[in-house]
Amino acid sequence: MTGFLDTVSNWVATIPIGALYALLGVAAFIEGIFPPVPADLVVALGSFLAARRGASLPMTAACIVAGSVGGAMVVYATVRRFGARWLHARLRKAGIDNVEKRLEAMYSHYGMMALFVSRFLPVFRAVAPPMAGAMRVPPVRTTAVFILASSIWYGAIAWIAFRVGDDWVAMQAAVRHFAQRVGVVALVAATLFAIVVIVVVRRRAAERLADVLAAEKTGESAAVKPQTPESKEG
Repeated sequence: MTGFLDTVSNWVATIPIGALYALLGVAAFIEGIFPPVPADLVVALGSFLAARRGASLPMTAACIVAGSVGGAMVVYATVRRFGARWLHARLRKAGIDNVEKRLEAMYSHYGMMALFVSRFLPVFRAVAPPMAGAMRVPPVRTTAVFILASSIWYGAIAWIAFRVGDDWVAMQAAVRHFAQRVGVVALVAATLFAIVVIVVVRRRAAERLADVLAAEKTGESAAVKPQTPESKEG
């Protein structure tokens, strides 16, 4: 692996920095459409090589985010065009249709927050764009959520790459550790958000019920209003 990295790094050193940024964007775009196993390998390697090349961290992260979001939106648009049945048939063949169904259930309960959190969880991250397309989530909202989540995720991976220097083994270990910690944090955040949503929804439902009961009592009081002496004489 070291020999391969040295060869690629030497080649990267010969290309213009602008071409390197474009290459990072294209690699992230392809990864957004065809997620590799293990996940984020291409982005992590590209960030690592960019750091060794002396590239700019903000530009590296920006190119990766732009490419990743572009790839995700291509998947989103494709599934939105062909529909949910088309997606389910392909996910069933791949054996991951249960993941998509769980994400659909999460979205139906928690909305865009579920879509945001899913971008930090393994497997769910790859299924989020097609699920959003199948459920016809508005494209502007989908793009905004993907940009925010990808900026956090890939920005952190690029930052790690620029911190570890020339040690690819340390880079891989750091990214794995980061992914595990972020996954736990995302699950905890999603759980807390779900609890808050449930509490708020129940409280609002109780308030609406109280308003309805109060209105009914007011109507009943008006209907049985006692007659005045004047009304009796008439």
